[in-house]
Amino acid sequence: SYDTRAADKVVAHLLRSCGVEHQFGERIDWSINPTKIQYKEWTWQLSRHPFWRTLVDAYWQTGKEIYGREFVDQMTAWVEDNPVPVSSSGNTAGSRWRTIEAGIRTGGVWQDCFFRMLGSPVFTADAVTTMLKSFCEHARHLRAHPTRNNWLAMEMNGLFHISVLFPEFREAAEWQSYSAGRLYEEMEVQVYPDGAQVELATGYHGVSLINFLGTYNIAKLNNIELPGDYMQRMERQYAYYMYIMMPDGRMPALNDAGWGNVRRSLATGFTHFPERTDFQYLATSGKEGTKPTFTSYWMPYAGWAIMRSGWEADDLYMIFEVGPFGAGHQHEDKLSMIVSAYGRRLLTEAGIYAYDSSAWRRYVLSARAHNLVMVDGMEQRRRGKPEYNLSTEPLSNRWLTNDLFDFAEGWYNEGFGPERDQTVTHYRAVLFLKPECWLVWDLFSPADDGEHRYDTVFHLNNQDAALDEKSLTVVGADPDVANLAIVPLRREGLTVDIIKGQTEPEVQGWVANSTRDEDVSPVPTPIYHRQATGQWLEPWLLYPLRANEKSPVSAIEFDRQTNSCSITLADGRKIVAAVTIGKDAIGEVSLKTFDANGALVKTAVAK
Repeated sequence: SYDTRAADKVVAHLLRSCGVEHQFGERIDWSINPTKIQYKEWTWQLSRHPFWRTLVDAYWQTGKEIYGREFVDQMTAWVEDNPVPVSSSGNTAGSRWRTIEAGIRTGGVWQDCFFRMLGSPVFTADAVTTMLKSFCEHARHLRAHPTRNNWLAMEMNGLFHISVLFPEFREAAEWQSYSAGRLYEEMEVQVYPDGAQVELATGYHGVSLINFLGTYNIAKLNNIELPGDYMQRMERQYAYYMYIMMPDGRMPALNDAGWGNVRRSLATGFTHFPERTDFQYLATSGKEGTKPTFTSYWMPYAGWAIMRSGWEADDLYMIFEVGPFGAGHQHEDKLSMIVSAYGRRLLTEAGIYAYDSSAWRRYVLSARAHNLVMVDGMEQRRRGKPEYNLSTEPLSNRWLTNDLFDFAEGWYNEGFGPERDQTVTHYRAVLFLKPECWLVWDLFSPADDGEHRYDTVFHLNNQDAALDEKSLTVVGADPDVANLAIVPLRREGLTVDIIKGQTEPEVQGWVANSTRDEDVSPVPTPIYHRQATGQWLEPWLLYPLRANEKSPVSAIEFDRQTNSCSITLADGRKIVAAVTIGKDAIGEVSLKTFDANGALVKTAVAK
């Protein structure tokens, strides 16, 4: 028998928004905010009405009119109590008419409910007329107040749905032409040539893509012709998921995003592009299709360097962010890194938190919630400077890749702290020694002769971490799982603290588990401290360890004159890597590997 418990809650006016339930009275007040932190999204998202689909599902499955009648009553009351704004977008706190909600509900749940209820005796002529009038009001509202980015995709998808499904409206043809044209343009305006949506938030990439696709699907079902290459413009948006996918099938939580699984998106991509058997391969975890012909990848507009040893679940992976701030939903995260290896995320970031004004929200947006460096106690500060938001051409950063190594670089010179102090430029270079570990060089270049403090932050995806006092190496200490060793290569004068679950004097050492209120977990966060004058180079080794494996690093040598690092491993192997460092560096990157007998085994040089 059909489980009606969810629908029964809706009948009882026990409604959920943003994961928080509220018991309403006899008539639902759509304007209230019952959350203790006055979370604005609660009121906004309540008027997306996902629970109306729950009612209609129950009505269809059981035939009980109580569910259909409740939908009609709630819909009618909502329309009566929430008149469309006459001369404004409605994009304000507490509004039930934000353009994003108007697009979401008319591109989805409202259409589903309307057409499934047609013909029901409880969906009376008056109720049908009420909803039809509201559809018209929605369309005119969306047509009058388009915005941009992922919002625009949702707005235009809703408008297109209304125009197609209700051609009787006088303006329907114009709505259809306008919305289809805007969406077609937006696939160039808000999607870079490398496939990334301009907000550079991995989750919102999917929001735009789903709405581009929703318009295509409803057009196809109704034999409506879109521009000839409308669907083809989506191919690179699906390829994006292949480029960024972590070994566990998830996407990195960049900017306002979670660690969502992308295999389903790649499966959808394969259905529309059946020649892309590489999409199929990743969607099926390698059971079908063909393996991608590449491993590591550089996205020159997003500014993401993805380094991987292969496409298996236990392969090594890093994404290194060196690009623009993004067009929306941004975090202060330039030069941050996320690492996964041996089936587990090892170096993480704080992730996404509820869109409120809490200390937790401010934390996840901040540089200190990422794997970055603070200068003189100050953090990156790009927010509020639109010139940092977008790439207008491919980035000029060096990107080198071959069978032995990947190399990427980036720099941050947009200023630290509230005043955007630009005294110090931070340059970071990453060398992936395939398939084993990463070398990271942090170069600090001050414009003065004064002393500066550099605090380098790493977020370990662990319950615990261990510090070796002699080498200052910090290793994730969780048993029976892969861990990461953070090995400083220039130790004299360096100190380290491991912060976990700190709230004062500032939040540090946490990750958000979801967008729900205070759903956070403490993680060990090594912060290395350096006082230095003049230009200073700080090199690191990031070495992933298999479950219960000890750090294999037995000796380290660093030569500042050549910027070369020599790493001797417990099995006797020796790795020597040298790079030319700096924003304007154009020299070579070299890597040599010697066996336990000192014989040269592998060598590679690239420029």
